[in-house]
Amino acid sequence: MFTRKRKESAKAAIENFLKDNNCQYTVQEEKKSTIIPFEFQAGQFYASIKKQDDCIEVTYPNMATAPVSQLPLVRSKCNDHNNSNILFKFTYSIDHEDNVINIHLSFFNNKVDSETMAQQLKAAFHFQREWLRDFDEAVAIAKDGDSIDLESELYKRQREMFLLRRLELRHQFGSTTTSIAAGTGALPLWQFLDTVCPLPESKMLFLTVNTVSGQERLDDEQAIRNYDLRRALTTGEGKQARLTRDYALIDLHYKQGKDEKPLMVTIALTAEGEDDHSIYTRVTLTQVPRNASRMNSLSNENRQPRSVSMLIALDRSDDKQRQQEFEYMWTDAQLKARNGEHDSLNEDQEMLSQVNCADVAYNLYWGQQRFNEGRFYEAIIHLENVFNTYREDFFEMSNARKNVFMEAAYKLGFCYNELGLHKQAFYYLDLMGNDGNIRHTMELVNAMANGKDLRLFSYTDGVMEEVKRNFGDQEEVPENIRDFINFLRRRRAYACIDFNQLDQAEKIFTKMLDEEDNADYAINELRYIQHLRQQRGEEDTTTKAEDKANTNEGTPE
Repeated sequence: MFTRKRKESAKAAIENFLKDNNCQYTVQEEKKSTIIPFEFQAGQFYASIKKQDDCIEVTYPNMATAPVSQLPLVRSKCNDHNNSNILFKFTYSIDHEDNVINIHLSFFNNKVDSETMAQQLKAAFHFQREWLRDFDEAVAIAKDGDSIDLESELYKRQREMFLLRRLELRHQFGSTTTSIAAGTGALPLWQFLDTVCPLPESKMLFLTVNTVSGQERLDDEQAIRNYDLRRALTTGEGKQARLTRDYALIDLHYKQGKDEKPLMVTIALTAEGEDDHSIYTRVTLTQVPRNASRMNSLSNENRQPRSVSMLIALDRSDDKQRQQEFEYMWTDAQLKARNGEHDSLNEDQEMLSQVNCADVAYNLYWGQQRFNEGRFYEAIIHLENVFNTYREDFFEMSNARKNVFMEAAYKLGFCYNELGLHKQAFYYLDLMGNDGNIRHTMELVNAMANGKDLRLFSYTDGVMEEVKRNFGDQEEVPENIRDFINFLRRRRAYACIDFNQLDQAEKIFTKMLDEEDNADYAINELRYIQHLRQQRGEEDTTTKAEDKANTNEGTPE
């Protein structure tokens, strides 16, 4: 048996074990530790050797995954196994981008010898199977609870903040497309185009659907408008729904306004797999640019290619099942509100309890569900029904129902931002631009910055002046407000680049090089400014700026 005496021997001992067992591994030296990712019997592990002590921690990351909706069960099972197992530690983390929970297993090892390490790693596989079996049994017998789960609610808010941050775009050297998850149900072409690619004053000429089976052509304008995009790849309804092909290419030819020449939109559909609940299809729309003319110059938006990509899902549940789920949740929320049990209602349920109209409540419930799931296209369809119904009675509504209306508007703006349709997002978000809610303000700023809206400058100046009036000196500002101010500064400087104010943007980002929260973002933007100057043949000053991490140049606020 080999007992480690020094930090250096820990690294040597683990490497000797890995070599003896023909394990693939790499060594990563970090400031406070040495990280050694390795593979053992097809399992991916990593060992962490802390430089300040004499202990190795071995982790089996992502040994299981679960949907976020099962967060209470994951937490419960991790606690149960931690209480009954003194050798292994079970933890979990939430992947905001993929919207799943990752479960991890780890153990500490003060003695490194081949036999002990091999036994512990094999035991990790055993406890992985035990945890999964226990968790699957818990899922099978779990029933819906009546009380609010605070950790689930906190996660939803954290995920929303993650999505807000994701929309804080950085400049890229190439073009990008937006990828979003979408919803279910029939998807007529007119509704899809009205949401992601409006074609005002357009006459549909013809539509072709190209698949491995051949080509289908539609010439009737009403048939074109009502064409269900999902029928290109699927057939059947409910549990009988199935994929019939893997790929389809749709070409829509149309005329717009007084244009003589026809225009074209191309929609590519590809199968993305299926499970017991849904069939998934990726839809990618590309709008072909118009030809250049005196009325349509190269700098005109109509000359720029437009592309958007999203994942749509055809649910195998039927309308009756969705109606039953809604009625149960709506009735439950109303009963708790009448009985004064507001503490047991989360934010979404509280709003649902304020709605008396069944149609509005149905659309609010499913709009909230799809929004929380990241299915933004379908959320728009439901939430616009809520918005349009309540808008007419806005000045006669109670404050509680006005809150429902405003939250629907915020989520609509959020969804349109995810689709990259920033003008539509601004229409909804501008309604709450001065309500003092940081989430609402951040999303409005994202819409203006990403949509190259000139109003961004005066708006962010006004918000920052209001913050200064309310909080005084920088040292007294709470952490969340400092984060908010940094966000506003980054977005404002980002917009300076889009409006060719490179010198001003450079000064702001150069100052940020000294700031831990902003340095990484600033470096990226300074490189982009350098790229623009080189393209234009201008004198490059940004390389020098990046070297001035301690600059004291003023920042135009």
